[in-house]
Amino acid sequence: MSRNQESIDIQLLEKICQLYDISVKDLNFLVVIDNNFVYEFQKDDENYILRGGTRHSSDQVQAELEWILFLHSSDVKVSLPIKSTNNNYLELVQYKDRIINAIVFERAPGKEVEYRNPEVWNEDLWEEMGRTLGKMHTAAVKYNSEKLEPKRKTAFESVHAASENILNSEEDREIIKRFAELKKKLNLLPREKNAFGLIQYDFHADNFNIDNGEIIVYDFDDSYYFFFIYDLAACIHEVVWDNPDEKKLDFANRFIPSLWKGYTEEFILDRKWLEYLPDFLKWREFVIYVTCVETYNDETTPERILSMYKEFIAEFKERTKSDDQIVPIPDDLKKWFKEF
Repeated sequence: MSRNQESIDIQLLEKICQLYDISVKDLNFLVVIDNNFVYEFQKDDENYILRGGTRHSSDQVQAELEWILFLHSSDVKVSLPIKSTNNNYLELVQYKDRIINAIVFERAPGKEVEYRNPEVWNEDLWEEMGRTLGKMHTAAVKYNSEKLEPKRKTAFESVHAASENILNSEEDREIIKRFAELKKKLNLLPREKNAFGLIQYDFHADNFNIDNGEIIVYDFDDSYYFFFIYDLAACIHEVVWDNPDEKKLDFANRFIPSLWKGYTEEFILDRKWLEYLPDFLKWREFVIYVTCVETYNDETTPERILSMYKEFIAEFKERTKSDDQIVPIPDDLKKWFKEF
């Protein structure tokens, strides 16, 4: 048992397990991170994920679950929450002086993405990634008309956007200033119903499985209301970043047109938003840096993650101080984003 697993009170786990008619011994520990803990378990030959914690308020978690259910009803393949023995998707568990949000999700069927296997990681999958994003944005437009209470926050209200509360005010003064300037710029953009709404906010291959050619999306814990172009930018940044520097541009030239082709089959985003791609790629880097610093300073973070994040912090400290992009952006955006 890791020191992180030991930090989870057995009495808390017993309370949660009773709500789902399982035993603590059925749980297999996965991780404690960002004020959430995650376990997996099997019941009646089906696989599930248990998530508990205090990372977001109960209202925000409830709004997350309602968004997932809406996506499911909109033909987006997602990992669904299941109901407790009390017939609730979300259980609020009293633990000492806190309320713990407890949820169980179906474990997404299929397999994780094999990045290094060209038979899997290729244009066909990249187009399917685009189609999945397009479906989510189509659903988001419909969701904009829903009268929701509670609502998820905007990305401008997220913990990471308040970088001054996480970063070192002296050491990171320049980064805090640059992020504040970018927030001010993006906050002035029009929040058009076909370009702004509830998004996944962290869509990349670590947050979905592939099952018979279909993508099943999970991990909506960071969903916020934000500009649709950010979902594209975050996805592009994540997969390009995964390549060695000397291969980043060649990969981007293959990946982005395929992603865009699939996306435009499901959703039409006004091309004017492509001009803001550099800003949203840079927003992604600020979010990564602040997230890594926050996680690194969290005493519950596992050792294996600490060593990895230490490298990320060093890299993104420099990236956030620079105007350089993760990959050079062509003067003619049609090279990446063709008109179909």
